[in-house]
Amino acid sequence: AGIDPVYFGVLFIMNNAIGLITPPVGTVLNVVAGVGKMKMDEVTRGVLPFMTAQFAVMFLLVLFPSLVLVPARWFAH
Repeated sequence: AGIDPVYFGVLFIMNNAIGLITPPVGTVLNVVAGVGKMKMDEVTRGVLPFMTAQFAVMFLLVLFPSLVLVPARWFAH
């Protein structure tokens, strides 16, 4: 598809991490709410700042692929 495999891998992992904490299906949120005997609303409110940061980083990585590719080239030698 013409996508750098390293770039694709970073975006794939980042997207999966976001999916694990995004309601309503967020598997990690369900586990934390169950183990902590908390309401899903409380857990979601607690995770919101981290979720926002992950969305911002994902947005930046999509807009500026060089954020991933330039450091990856430094370590390729």
